[in-house]
Amino acid sequence: MTDKKKILIIDDDQDYGEALKIVLRNNGFHVDHALNIKDGRQSVEENRPDLIILDVMMDKHTDGFDLCYNLKHDEKYRSIPILMVTAVTGKTGFKFSPQTDGEYLQADDYVTKPIPASDLLLRAKKLMG
Repeated sequence: MTDKKKILIIDDDQDYGEALKIVLRNNGFHVDHALNIKDGRQSVEENRPDLIILDVMMDKHTDGFDLCYNLKHDEKYRSIPILMVTAVTGKTGFKFSPQTDGEYLQADDYVTKPIPASDLLLRAKKLMG
């Protein structure tokens, strides 16, 4: 028997996080949800997920960007894929892309909210190999 892949959702929207958890758990993943950057970072350190699904705007508008940047510059965690799932473009009008904003936005993939369940699963499986 193989171990379930571990996914960590870091998103301050409790309901959205729960919806993602249901989809992912129903497809065989172990899923944890942190509601803020501090708890998310602690979970990364304690549980080493196989994938992080990360919101951008939480307590501060740049929380997700900052955590992503810090993880990708930390030798211990840089190999963990990060899928940024956010409504930042809809709320602010700013558009971000790993291709054009790669210096600051170092996520492995980026998608706007809401993400259809089929797209979420496809991206998660692709990122985890």
